[in-house]
Amino acid sequence: MKVLLINAPRINSIWCGVPDIFNGKDQHLFPPQGIMYLSAYLKAHTDHDVKIVDANCDLLSQAQIAKIIRDYDPQVVGITSMTHNLIDVHGCVKSAKAANKDIHVILGGPHAMRFPEEAINLEGVDSICFERDGEEPFGEWIEALDGKRSLDSVGGIWYKKPDGTVQKNPKRPINKDLSRLPMPDRTGIKLDEYYTPGMQGLRATTIVTSRGCPQGCKFCLSTAAFASRTPKDIVDEMEVCKSMGIQEILFVDDIFNAPAKRVTEISQEILRRGLKMSWAFKGTIANTTYEMLKIARKAGCARGHFGVESGTEEGLKALGKTYMPLEKARQVFKWCKELDMCGIAYIMIGTPAEKNRGDIMKTVDYVHQLDPEFVVYAITSPYPDTPLWKKGIDMGLWTEDPWVNFMKNPTIETAAPIPTMWNQYMSREELLTIFKEINREFYFDPMKIYRTLIKCTNFKSIKRIAQGGLAIAKLQFIKSSSHDI
Repeated sequence: MKVLLINAPRINSIWCGVPDIFNGKDQHLFPPQGIMYLSAYLKAHTDHDVKIVDANCDLLSQAQIAKIIRDYDPQVVGITSMTHNLIDVHGCVKSAKAANKDIHVILGGPHAMRFPEEAINLEGVDSICFERDGEEPFGEWIEALDGKRSLDSVGGIWYKKPDGTVQKNPKRPINKDLSRLPMPDRTGIKLDEYYTPGMQGLRATTIVTSRGCPQGCKFCLSTAAFASRTPKDIVDEMEVCKSMGIQEILFVDDIFNAPAKRVTEISQEILRRGLKMSWAFKGTIANTTYEMLKIARKAGCARGHFGVESGTEEGLKALGKTYMPLEKARQVFKWCKELDMCGIAYIMIGTPAEKNRGDIMKTVDYVHQLDPEFVVYAITSPYPDTPLWKKGIDMGLWTEDPWVNFMKNPTIETAAPIPTMWNQYMSREELLTIFKEINREFYFDPMKIYRTLIKCTNFKSIKRIAQGGLAIAKLQFIKSSSHDI
């Protein structure tokens, strides 16, 4: 069988904290890890022909996607689904059916996992994989579609029967041994097209070393069940990446340092092998130690991306991050400077604890104290099914209807009523005005620009900094009436 795996384009995305000018291809572009893992699994365990299409990387229109489908002529099309990107995901579903109505379309990814009922009932969808660890159920499902096993024997899959009823196969146990999975398939993507924030090398990629997050923040949809790979398996993948000419790695786990000794063990394995690569990670302030950062820096770590979120105790409490003392973040960013490591802070404004501009500026002042090399500001966005979203419903700020209606029929029109900011105290217009101001103030500081430019090692990195500056400039012209999508 021929299996086509699609990463949908980001053309009609719903606002999810930051405007699309910060999510565009000229700001950062990550490889589609989900379908890369599926491709690797199929190639390792079956004899089916597999093709990856990253429509987001190639900026493909739905007409172009439909042509690719017709030319390849697959029996199965698998599509990664994100709730905020559902308009374009559904566009890919319709493109597949338009190319050939007999193509079996299966959705996977976060949307199918979190909202299986809505996903399976989306027009044109034949089945869904609702598991977080989709490799094994997807592989078994392709075999079942090829007649090599019964359809109802594949756990983790829901599918529509010929009469339109839905067969709901049972859930599978979570895969706690991620190292048994083959490494993601990088042969089907354009390696030179991808890059990560702050990278200095000419070719970069991402690596996933764990799944899940035990922190339980109120604004996040990540599953609590945590599973990780072994240090040996992780560094094996780093070596494979280096053999492909990749110079930098960003570990994109929800939380890389869970716990800190995990980072230490990975760093020790890198040093033991004498592997010379630049890398960065996303981690939590709470689990960061000086010893962890020191050995990570020695092993090639250039940047730490930290979810600071708020600069007040009230803000942290509102977001469910009471486990992170404010003083600890000051300490961590001080350590980064001592070790010549780039510290990046992720900050949310407009939290339920911020009633006015003055409250927000307390967090902005705190960011100045941290003095990070980069800061990623986001406006608090209540994702569906999170504790923050449910709190808004309980308070009467919104109802469940907007998201439900959108998931049933994802269009620009049905997306319009969705509340995308916490609007208890401040309007969207007020929040966006402050968002523009604080980004402009941070990134157009002459000393900040100078400090950034002197660390550039090639023209490509200078170009990306210029693109970031242009995005900040464009931000000033975004109108409050058009920022939902």
